[in-house]
Amino acid sequence: MADTFQESLPDGSTVVPVILGSDKTMLSTLSGDKSAWPVNLSIGNLSKSNRLILIGHLPRSPIGLKTHTIKIGYQESMATMLRPLEEPAKSGIKVLYADGRTRHAYPRIASFLADYPEQCNMTGVKYGWCPRCEIDSDDMSSFNRRPR
Repeated sequence: MADTFQESLPDGSTVVPVILGSDKTMLSTLSGDKSAWPVNLSIGNLSKSNRLILIGHLPRSPIGLKTHTIKIGYQESMATMLRPLEEPAKSGIKVLYADGRTRHAYPRIASFLADYPEQCNMTGVKYGWCPRCEIDSDDMSSFNRRPR
């Protein structure tokens, strides 16, 4: 078995690191209640100046829905937006590179940049708990202290 995903690919193939990001954005400064969650995609091995792509907006949930329902909607929306990457991730796609050669490229999600509320929605963790580990919510404040 290969130690890394790159080693499991056919010779001459390459991994395309996909970086995702989402953060709540206020759309209206007058009423204050109009917001959206844009989802951006970036290709990790392209220059920063031309690699950010808006792939969609996550829906704003109606008031009164249960938190669990909102998180399921968030996750299903993300799955729908990322579905076009499923087949290329399995079988690769042919890409023409700057050196004039065509290579098989395999997109892989390398990172998802999100602040705490988006991390909770993405992982299904209760707000106030840690989305990465099993620390008790009462103990989380001790990790916010800076060493003296």
